[in-house]
Amino acid sequence: MKVIFKDLNHGEIKLMPENLDDIWHLYNIIDEEDIVRGLTYRTEEGQDDKIRSKKSEKRRMKLGIRVKEVKFHEFSDRLRIHGIIEEGPQDLGSFHTLNINADAMDKISIVKKEWKHYQLDRIDEAVKLRNQSILTFISLDEDTATIVILRQSGIQWIADIDSKRSGKMYESKDTEKEYFGEIISIIRTNKDKDAPLVIVGPGFTREHFVKYGKSREPALFDNCLAHGTGNANMNGVQEAIKSGIVENITKENRVIFETKLIEKLFEEIKKDGLATYGEQEVNRALNNGAVGRLLISDVLVRAKKGEDLLRIAKQNNSEFTIINTMHEVGKKFEGIGGIGALLRFKI
Repeated sequence: MKVIFKDLNHGEIKLMPENLDDIWHLYNIIDEEDIVRGLTYRTEEGQDDKIRSKKSEKRRMKLGIRVKEVKFHEFSDRLRIHGIIEEGPQDLGSFHTLNINADAMDKISIVKKEWKHYQLDRIDEAVKLRNQSILTFISLDEDTATIVILRQSGIQWIADIDSKRSGKMYESKDTEKEYFGEIISIIRTNKDKDAPLVIVGPGFTREHFVKYGKSREPALFDNCLAHGTGNANMNGVQEAIKSGIVENITKENRVIFETKLIEKLFEEIKKDGLATYGEQEVNRALNNGAVGRLLISDVLVRAKKGEDLLRIAKQNNSEFTIINTMHEVGKKFEGIGGIGALLRFKI
């Protein structure tokens, strides 16, 4: 994310999203009733509305809309901002949708009555991590392989590949080569140039694949980490993340950070330790100054009660983390209400 312009006295920040994670950050920043300005396409206004038709040519123009709804589908490359046109050359008062694409590099301005501190923190985070490598995972055994990308916004599934083996052994070495070759072909298409590869899974297939990859595609496997896990597929990826080995490569990935916090929360809850959850219990802990770190879901933080909890946390010098509910650990957290706290002391 690039910050092009900032004027908090007038509530305006102009940003340029550069990748899919930036689209996800914008989704968590833009609120209903904000004014969002951006370039878009709309049917050119004629002398009479009756002149318009479905085949009328659309013209590129800059519009400012009053936001009514923001939509972001998991790992889609587009953010849809729907609202009422308040600024622009035509159609004031009409509804319009701004489509913000991850690869278009278009600038947008967001105007708020008041910027919340966590929204400004999120922009700072997006700017700080704009050049961070995105990890590519291959989790495989002798039967199947799963390829995913670890982003700031979550774990993006790319493909599942069947080894097409039969019985307990491969029919031939050619079958294994075909299996490994298909995996490498997908990696080559989806991996960022300088992004490390993380290869996980049980048994010897992982080792065979690393050896094969380094002999056939040494540049692709130059920055490669292999790690044994008890499972393959998506379970193997989750196991590797929880084990902490990925932190040796990327220490600032948000999914890894959130995973550690949620695992710590459940660990403390299980042993009746320094943790609590649920709106009433967390509220009580906050008001008693017992909360070291507040954990709140990205869904709850948009509601008034979420804003109230953040305000109390700030007043009591409690840290806070907004948990993304799109990835597996976030969904697990949402299952206990999307609100929890790691405590300084028990109350």
